[in-house]
Amino acid sequence: MGTLYNTFDDLKKENEAGRDYTIISEPCDSDVIIIAIHGGGIEAGCSELAMATAQRGRFSYYCFEGLRRKGNRDLHVSSIRFDEPKALQMTGAHSYSLAYHGYEEAKLKHTLVGGADRAGRQKVYEALTAAGFSAEMLSDKSPMAGIDPRNIVNQNKRGMGVQLEISKAQREAFFGNNTRMELGYTQTDEFYRYVEAVCKGIR
Repeated sequence: MGTLYNTFDDLKKENEAGRDYTIISEPCDSDVIIIAIHGGGIEAGCSELAMATAQRGRFSYYCFEGLRRKGNRDLHVSSIRFDEPKALQMTGAHSYSLAYHGYEEAKLKHTLVGGADRAGRQKVYEALTAAGFSAEMLSDKSPMAGIDPRNIVNQNKRGMGVQLEISKAQREAFFGNNTRMELGYTQTDEFYRYVEAVCKGIR
């Protein structure tokens, strides 16, 4: 996906909080944080997954959400350039982090597992496949591997996190109604099984 803004400051100069975007977060007494920096209308379903995973596992969470009626993809700041202060502060205060992202595969329900935490991503991969979900471990050479130390998910206390890139087809299967306003109210059984598998991998 192309990037219109190189940093959060660039985005902030041309967009208004509460109109174009919002930040939703909740810290808790946990070593784990779940993040979705492309939530809302940017990569549909990622915010809902992050919040549900945090609630199920009693983890902290952070979501940056696009609120526009259209054009939310313009609010996509890449993971290695996402420097929103609260995201950096919250991620840096935790030892373990997992990020939800989406990619544009419309036919295959699939998850690409990456991140610099190799042991952690292996456990999440095993939990997903054991639960019947299609997933693969990304090579470090993949542009979607998520191993760059500048990636927000790797900016925790340990310097390594887990990144999940979930296909559009899989994300659509998580909701009965895929309009942005109704995603949070129409989760399917598949959504909850996925969340439970991710929580099991984190534990």
